[in-house]
Amino acid sequence: MSLFVFGALFVFISFVSELQDVGTNNYGALQALIFVLLNLPQLLYQVFPSAMLLGGLLSLGAFASTSELVVIRAAGVSISRITVAVLKAGFLLIVIAVLMGEFLAPEAISTAKTMRAEAMEGRVLTGNRKGLWSKYGDNFVYIGTVLPDVQLMDVIVYETDAEQRLKKTTFAGQAHYDEQDQAWHLQNVTSSEITKDSVKSSHNDTEIWPAMVSTDLFNVLNLEPEDMSATELWQYSLYLDENELESNSFWLAFWVKLFTPLTSVGMLMIAVPLVLTSSSRTGGTGRRILIGVMIGVAFYVLNRVINQMGIIYGITPVLSAGLPSLLVIAISMALIKRIR
Repeated sequence: MSLFVFGALFVFISFVSELQDVGTNNYGALQALIFVLLNLPQLLYQVFPSAMLLGGLLSLGAFASTSELVVIRAAGVSISRITVAVLKAGFLLIVIAVLMGEFLAPEAISTAKTMRAEAMEGRVLTGNRKGLWSKYGDNFVYIGTVLPDVQLMDVIVYETDAEQRLKKTTFAGQAHYDEQDQAWHLQNVTSSEITKDSVKSSHNDTEIWPAMVSTDLFNVLNLEPEDMSATELWQYSLYLDENELESNSFWLAFWVKLFTPLTSVGMLMIAVPLVLTSSSRTGGTGRRILIGVMIGVAFYVLNRVINQMGIIYGITPVLSAGLPSLLVIAISMALIKRIR
């Protein structure tokens, strides 16, 4: 129910934000709504720890309002047993959230941004960032994987003549766009030139192409590190390290994804002492909702601040990503120990 409330709120806010682009080429209100709904799994994954806290407060608060928690504790059930029971109930939701963040959300965002790019740019696109087809001039371009910062992998260019007959194919293992010389830099390039009588093949370590794919397309796709799965972040971060490129933001996104389940556990644990210490007080459901929202928003802001400070001051990504999660766990254990 907490996720449903968060989801409805995000859909409304995001849809209103998208209305400013409605009317650009073929991008209408229906396309904007579909785009927002496809982004919803990623938004829910980001606020999942806060939703766990709010859901825990409401569910345990229902027991507290009818004095069932008082009876349970009077029967000799320890705080640790109550906490474990709560975590068991939340474990299934955490597993579902991890699967959603690792598999559903990246593919949904990829589909959404490809659809939005096609509608707004008026270009013919087929597939998504894992298998994208585009036409540029007389060339048909297949892109195996679209990565951030206009980085491409497994690129195949099919060049045709005026009669649409295939005359040349070019395969590049990697490609990136250089803003300074405004050209595409291809690496590990294998070309095959097709004539009536033969096929001539050649290989070059690097090639520079003035034109291949319009960069406006990637400005619309605008892939961000948090849009990628943990597996993709791991592979791309290693690729950046091997090429001596900046990778901190991608390593940070990777570790944030790994620590999100642990953060959800900590937020759910905090709900136990908050309800038990206030079960005999007045305030009821409204008070618990207010507490949950305030703590959830405070954690979300604190988490973002610590993450960005880690990038600015050069702190190890695993530390800046894990510190908020460890802090939540420590606070929850301290609160539970205090009410014993």
